[in-house]
Amino acid sequence: MTEHSAILIDGIQRGSLLCCPHCGGHFLYAAHASLIAAKQSEISDISYPRIYCRKCDRLTCGRPGCDPSTAGCIPREARMEFLEGKKTSCDELILSLGDKGLTL
Repeated sequence: MTEHSAILIDGIQRGSLLCCPHCGGHFLYAAHASLIAAKQSEISDISYPRIYCRKCDRLTCGRPGCDPSTAGCIPREARMEFLEGKKTSCDELILSLGDKGLTL
């Protein structure tokens, strides 16, 4: 995996971040043990399991709305177009999120 961002502390890389292909949010992918211990209370998404989406061929952040086994594969671009009122190929999946108690 190629990192999208890095966490630097005093000029030393302590962690790597990836961008979720479904929501566009950044999440901690790999971290030095001291960073996890120090930031456990501050990094709210650290407890989510990272889930691989076969359709996107990328790792997702693991939030329920981004989980391909629960919500399906809804790429970030389709989410944005739906919010802008444009038709997408994922409209049915997006509309079904409400039935599952999930949000974009």
